[in-house]
Amino acid sequence: MSDEERLNLEDVGAGAEEAEVEGRKAGFLPVIIIKLLKWAAIGLGFIILGATTTVVTFKLLNKGRTSTDLALVSPQYQAKEEPLQYDDSIPSIRGVTADEVPAIFSMSVSLGYDEGNNKLAFELNARRREIQNIILLFISTKTKDDLRPEKYASLQEELKQQINRVMKEGKMKKVVFREFVVTQ
Repeated sequence: MSDEERLNLEDVGAGAEEAEVEGRKAGFLPVIIIKLLKWAAIGLGFIILGATTTVVTFKLLNKGRTSTDLALVSPQYQAKEEPLQYDDSIPSIRGVTADEVPAIFSMSVSLGYDEGNNKLAFELNARRREIQNIILLFISTKTKDDLRPEKYASLQEELKQQINRVMKEGKMKKVVFREFVVTQ
């Protein structure tokens, strides 16, 4: 066969670009970029297939379940605590606030501690007047605005810390206001 008899790819309708040897250039992009794009598309296809399979599987497994079937855990969740024993022996406390024009307060508190802690109960009885004085001095440093109902929880916590500083036989778990009145 002579060279003239050989079919020329250009004669059959192939463009000059397609007639070039593979590996050099196909179209306007090099062959290496086309291969990279092809493998990237295959990888992306596997990722989409895997994600679709996962979503379908979870939907089948959770079919018929509602979100209320799952236990809710929230910041407001509180574990059940053992009941505390309360000491009510501290008499009612009256005093004035630290305002420029002082307000008068009157309060009764109960001190909660672990049930059955007899040593702590004995110490509370022995320190009754000292604890009453701690409460009076602490509340007297506050202003009328500091003694508003929305601040009771922080006041109770601060009082608990003040009282626990003097205790030797145990710690108070809770300070509870039985009565708290502030008047002008």
